Amino acid sequence: MKRAFTSLFVMAALLIGINTLAHSQTTLPAPVKLSNAGGDDPDSYSADNAVFEIGACKITVLKAYFWRDWMPIVSDPGPDRGSPLHAKVQLNLDNSSGGSNKLSFRAVIIDRKGQSYPATFHVLPNFRVLPETIDNPESWRSLDDEARKSVIEQYNVYWNGELKPGEVRKVELLAADGPYLPVESGAGVEITLTDQKGGSVVVKTPITLIQRTY
Repeated sequence: MKRAFTSLFVMAALLIGINTLAHSQTTLPAPVKLSNAGGDDPDSYSADNAVFEIGACKITVLKAYFWRDWMPIVSDPGPDRGSPLHAKVQLNLDNSSGGSNKLSFRAVIIDRKGQSYPATFHVLPNFRVLPETIDNPESWRSLDDEARKSVIEQYNVYWNGELKPGEVRKVELLAADGPYLPVESGAGVEITLTDQKGGSVVVKTPITLIQRTY
């Protein structure tokens, strides 16, 4: 009886461990927003809610994620066998009081000491900009390939930098080729946005702890 109970306990522990591992492989770390007002002690960092402006457009940083991965197969691993730094930034562009505009950007990763590192940032598609009459499975399935392409272009799902008069848009930037900074050290992104008139602004995310994923 005691042996059977022990076997059941071991099997339950294994199942819990497998379930926990599967969850950790598919869940991104929660964003930890920090600013460098507290010096080098990460526990003393505080939230930063700065608003940046370019023309009539107001820009805020909504989220910032930084992580490195130690999956069994890692592309271009570093000396510690982990992946290059991944960075994901979500911005809110509020052009509600402005006219039409077109923005371009370049971005670099920075560490808590201000050292900058090159990285290739891409704009992720945002299907949330589609109206509710289209952004549902039934309506989307009813469209043929040509109609879907037209809808994607019409609503600028793959954002090309254009802002319509009065438009408010969320934009997500992703890079997967950052530096091999240590896990739990700090990182941020500096994004230089330039408008069609040549004006520019540097948007800085808060310094944020680098997470580790498996």
